[in-house]
Amino acid sequence: MFLFPLFALSCNNGALKPDVYSKESIDKKYPYWQVGIENFEVDSRLNKRTVITVEEKKYILVCMALMRLAVNTDEFAERVKASEGSLKSSVGDSYGGHTLQYGEQYNTQKLIDSVRSLKYNFIYRKMNVAVGTGTGEQGKSRYLRYGLQNENDIPTGKWIGLTTGNWGSLNDVLFGDYFTYKQSETYANVAGLMFHEHMHNIGFNHFGDYNVPAALQGVVTQILHEMLWKPIEGPALKNKYSKQLDELIAYYLTEYKHLLNEDTIFEPSAK
Repeated sequence: MFLFPLFALSCNNGALKPDVYSKESIDKKYPYWQVGIENFEVDSRLNKRTVITVEEKKYILVCMALMRLAVNTDEFAERVKASEGSLKSSVGDSYGGHTLQYGEQYNTQKLIDSVRSLKYNFIYRKMNVAVGTGTGEQGKSRYLRYGLQNENDIPTGKWIGLTTGNWGSLNDVLFGDYFTYKQSETYANVAGLMFHEHMHNIGFNHFGDYNVPAALQGVVTQILHEMLWKPIEGPALKNKYSKQLDELIAYYLTEYKHLLNEDTIFEPSAK
């Protein structure tokens, strides 16, 4: 079970070697998708007491590690390219004399590069959305602006919102087996949902006939299912990436430990 390492890391962050889990060393080893968390918040429009527990925050950080590892794999690039037929724009946009039209076929290599190059810390909010769904502030098309505009200046959505219910439990087994794979699937599904909402943050959407966020979510979720137990064929990706996942989880729990000091509590009566 992966439960013990998670709690061990959360209790002993001070004992970790700085050079092993520093941002600089991790960014060098996993250069793509340098995405983290700015803060955890509760939507002030809610009319009931709402809490984001420290355990829920840790769960999201584990899912952050999962997302990052998936996007850094060779399988991510290979499967995005294999999904080319479903990768057409559902938005129109323009910048610097260049345009993106509804129904336009995305260049898969440019799409991969524009997604992987993201460096941003997002706000995670509890909001009034259905369980199993999310929402994300819509940004401008990073795909269109990639290579044209300074990356730090591309308008990016600042937050994603998830259900007011419980976001997840560290009691769930991360690396599943025949009896526990449903628990590991939950990690993969939550991380995939988070990735979907981040696709909105960088300008992808799903209007009309085209749904790129869902297509890319499917790529990430399937990689994670295989990484946490369920191979389609051949050796499980778990055997290939388990050490890297351990390392990234340790990093995220260490890098963002300042967000893990206490629960985030919203009291509507205090508004």
